[in-house]
Amino acid sequence: MRRFYAPTEQFQGDTVRLDPEETRHLARVLRLGVGARVQVCDGRGRQVEAEVLSLEAGQACLKVMRELDPWGESSLALVLAIGFPKGGVLDEVIRQATELGVQQIIPFISERSERPDPRRAARRLSRWQKVARESLKSCQRALLPQIEAPREFPDVLTGPEELKLIFWEEERGGGLSAVLTRHRPLGVRVLIGPEGGFAAAEVAQAREAGFRVMSLGPRRLKVETAALAALTLMQYAWGDLA
Repeated sequence: MRRFYAPTEQFQGDTVRLDPEETRHLARVLRLGVGARVQVCDGRGRQVEAEVLSLEAGQACLKVMRELDPWGESSLALVLAIGFPKGGVLDEVIRQATELGVQQIIPFISERSERPDPRRAARRLSRWQKVARESLKSCQRALLPQIEAPREFPDVLTGPEELKLIFWEEERGGGLSAVLTRHRPLGVRVLIGPEGGFAAAEVAQAREAGFRVMSLGPRRLKVETAALAALTLMQYAWGDLA
């Protein structure tokens, strides 16, 4: 059954309306018409089975047939903070992080990262949120991850998570296997640097803030590969991949 996204405010009583973009996908791309049964989620935990009632003025109106139990959410609260990368790298990171059950994604500006102008950052934030919505539909999660506007590096060092990890290519001590065998933490905050990596002073600042410095092995990984590897390990050890 095809799946669509509609924010909570588009649910009214026993009907739900899709915005023009979702309506276009339903009617023109998938060629679904009146009477078709689909699933609709609001990204906040509500998921329903609905029937298309009408397709008028670029807006599909659907009748809610039944509520569906939420699924697809990990019991591990995962936060990913990632150095602002070049080009469209963050699009791929957000797609993969959404699939892996991350609850919050925070791009940050550090010594070796890109520093976008405010207008460009606002456009990219809108793009990232769209990527997360599309990934939410395809991977069948119930909750949309929270995508934050870019912050300065010191602002991502605080959070309620029990375990805080920063992955640094210069770290040779490893230690990740010992961390992964500890008791399941209440939450994990993962820091991944930009293409140029973290500066030594930033790693020292993270240590002072309670982060443990970790390695992802002897090879240098691209930003998107490092993020995927770290999140997969966290979900395997404490989440729902095992």
